Amino acid sequence: MGITNWGLAWTIIMPIALVLYYFYRKKYRDQPVSSILYWRQLMKEMQASPYLKKLQHHLLFYLQLAALLLLVLALLGPYVKSESLDGGEFIFIIDTSASMLAGTPSQLEQQKEEMKELAAKAQGKPVTIINAGATPEILASKEVSERNLQQAIDDITATYESPQIEKTILFAETLTEDEAAVIHIFTDALDRSVVSGKTGAAYVIHANNTPLANVSIRQFGVAEGETGYRAIVQLVNDSEAAVEGTLNVSAEDFETSAAIALEPGEEQLVPFENLPDSELWQAALNVDDDYALDNRAFSYISLPADTVILDNSLHGLVARGLESLGLRVNAASPEQLGEFTGFPLITSQTDFIGGDAPVLLIGRNDETTFEVTGRVETVDHPLFAYAPMDNVYIAELYPGFEDFTTLATVDEQPFIQLSPEGDIVVLTDIQATDWPLSPSFPLFLWSAIHEMTGSEAYLGTFHPNEQRAVTLTSAKGEWEIFKEDEYQFSYIEGQSSFRAPAEPGIYRAISGEETKHFIVQLSNEEKTVAAGQNFSAGKAIATEMSTEHSVIPWLLLVILLLMLAEWEVYRRGTSL
Repeated sequence: MGITNWGLAWTIIMPIALVLYYFYRKKYRDQPVSSILYWRQLMKEMQASPYLKKLQHHLLFYLQLAALLLLVLALLGPYVKSESLDGGEFIFIIDTSASMLAGTPSQLEQQKEEMKELAAKAQGKPVTIINAGATPEILASKEVSERNLQQAIDDITATYESPQIEKTILFAETLTEDEAAVIHIFTDALDRSVVSGKTGAAYVIHANNTPLANVSIRQFGVAEGETGYRAIVQLVNDSEAAVEGTLNVSAEDFETSAAIALEPGEEQLVPFENLPDSELWQAALNVDDDYALDNRAFSYISLPADTVILDNSLHGLVARGLESLGLRVNAASPEQLGEFTGFPLITSQTDFIGGDAPVLLIGRNDETTFEVTGRVETVDHPLFAYAPMDNVYIAELYPGFEDFTTLATVDEQPFIQLSPEGDIVVLTDIQATDWPLSPSFPLFLWSAIHEMTGSEAYLGTFHPNEQRAVTLTSAKGEWEIFKEDEYQFSYIEGQSSFRAPAEPGIYRAISGEETKHFIVQLSNEEKTVAAGQNFSAGKAIATEMSTEHSVIPWLLLVILLLMLAEWEVYRRGTSL
C-alpha cells in the first residue's frame, strides 16, 4: 500500500482538535431536580451496567475520531498495488492438440491455469482467446469480464488435431486493433523462427519446460502373408531412459503379446506372424510413460485388388510401379477402358471420373499444363502415410477440379485431389516429374489403390476432426455414430461433409441394418511430445507491471457508515 498526497498530511490536526475539544470542554455538575426524580427508577438498569454507560458516554467521541482519521487518510490518496499485464489488449492462442494431454497433470491443464492467472491480471483490458486447431476458432472475443474469461478457459478441451500455430498467429494479427497488443501463445514447444522478425505485436510464448518420457506406436499394419496374416508394429522410444513393457495385438476374441525393450532413442519393428483372418485390429503398448494416447494404434485389412486396368497411353513407369506391388496389370487403349468394370482404372481420361469403377487419374486429356517450381506441400491424409512427398520435383501441372478436395499443392496450385466419389486425381504427367525415381512412387500407387478399393463396410481411416466426403447412403438418410456401445453423434446424409470424431479409436456408423466401421488415428506429428522454452519476441517485450488501485471509494463508504452510526448514537442519546 502507498500514499499519493503526502502534502495533505497537515490535516491530521483535525482529529487532534477533536481530542482537545473533548479534553477541555466545559464540565457540568450533577444537580438533582425534583421533576426528574421520576425517571431515576427507569435509569436503574443503565446505572447497574457502568461499563455500558461509560461506553455509551464515549461512543460518540470514538465514532467522530474514527471518521476524521479515515477522512485524513482519504485526503492523502492511499492506494494498493497489484500485478497487471503490460499491453493494450491481449490475444491468447491455446494449443489443444493431443500431445498437450501428456504429463500429470496434463500440459493443457497447466496452460489453462496459467491462462487464468494472466486473465486475472488483464485488469479489464480486452482479451481474445483462440483455439489453434486445423481451423482457428475464437472462444472469446475482446472479453473484459474476468468471470466470463475464467468460464471460457474452463470450457477448453482437447481437439486432438495437429495445431496450426503459424496460421493461427496470422489470423490473430488480423484481430488486433491496439498498437500495444500482446499475443500469448500456450503450447508445448515453439521454434523462435515462427515469431522472429514480426513487428505487428508483442509475442509471449508459454511452453513446457519439463522433458517427458514417451514411447509411441508410429506405424501399425496388418497384411496377408504366405502362411496367414502378418502384423508389423513400429515402436519409437523418445525417452531419455531405457523402457521395458509388453505389446498386445488383438482382434475380436483373439489376442497375442510380445515383451519389448527399447534403449533411449531406439526405433524397433515388432512382427506378429500367423494371425487369424479378421478385418479390424488393435495394437496396445503397455509401458510406463507420460503420454498414453500414442500407445494405441488401429488397422483395417481391406481385400486388395489383385488386378488393375491401365491406360496404355500413360508412361511405362506407371506400369512398372504397379507391377512392383505384385499387381496384375491389364493394359488397354483409351477406347477400350469402358469395357472393363469392377476393377480399379488408371488413366488420364477425365470422362471416367465419377463412374462405376474407381479411378486414379494421372494427368488430364482435356487441359494443357503450366510450369511450377515450388515444393510439394501435403495435408495429413492416409495417402501420404507411407509415401512422403518431400523430395519430389514437379515441373508442370494441369488445372485442378473446382469441387474436389485438394490433398497436395505445388506453388499453392492443386497437385493431388480427391473427388466426392473417392476417385484420386494426380494433376501432372509422370514424365514431367522425377517421382518414379523416389521410393514413394510405388508406395503412393499402393496407398491410392488401397484407398479406392476399400471394403463397402469400411469408411476409411481419419485423423481427429477430419472432414471428408464419404459414401454414406441408406434408406433412413441418417447414421448414428458409436464408439464401442457409446453413442457419439448423428450424421445426416447430404447436409455437409462427414466430420470424424476427435478421440482416436474404432467407430461404427449404423443406419437401420447397415453398419460401417471407420478408424480415427492420431497423425505421426501428434505421436511425439516436446519440451520448449518460454521466451518473448516482437516489437515490445510484454512484461508484468504494477497497477495502483485507489482505496478512497472504500474509505468514503466506511466514513458514511460511521456518520450514520454517529447519528444513531446521537439520536438515542437525545431521546433518553
